[in-house]
Amino acid sequence: MRIKLGNLSIIVSIPLCCVMTAIILLDNSQTVMLGCFSALMHELGHLFFMWHFNSFPKEIKISLFDIAIIDHKKFNRPLHQELLITLGGVMINLIFGSVCFALYLIFKYNFLIVLSGANILLLIYNLLPIDTLDGGQALYLILSSKLSEKATERTMLILSLVILFPCTVLGFLLLLQSKYNFTLLLTSLYLIAVILLKKTKIH
Repeated sequence: MRIKLGNLSIIVSIPLCCVMTAIILLDNSQTVMLGCFSALMHELGHLFFMWHFNSFPKEIKISLFDIAIIDHKKFNRPLHQELLITLGGVMINLIFGSVCFALYLIFKYNFLIVLSGANILLLIYNLLPIDTLDGGQALYLILSSKLSEKATERTMLILSLVILFPCTVLGFLLLLQSKYNFTLLLTSLYLIAVILLKKTKIH
């Protein structure tokens, strides 16, 4: 499904539409919806800095597993601009999560603490120095300004796998213990697959 907003095209996958419809109908606690809203805030953080630096994208692809902002000017901007765009999402998560927590202390509405927690979790997750995440992308930018492209790629691959291997083992053990909690295992395997696929495409 394609949505046109001025010069911006937003492409939303059909599986995502089906899943979101099911969530709206079945998630009485609205926890998943609040998590999705936090993810939306994260992406708006990236878009804000892209707009600020006159680099607003022409296309955004939203699928079941990720949101891809098509940035044709990536790596063609000064380092500080690239870093601000890359870390814009976690900056918004930090601000929004902190505001929600402060409001929760005043008003005691449960949805505020859920929003705060979701934003902080997204912040921590995305700051991991893993190649496909914001923290890894920021580290890649810094390393590539000091090292060769080949050395940077190798360093990021090794670092990403060193972090993801214990996460995968922990996720497997968690699944065995809980019998149903496969989130960490699935996330770790997904990130490994994306990293290896990216490596294959590069070479």
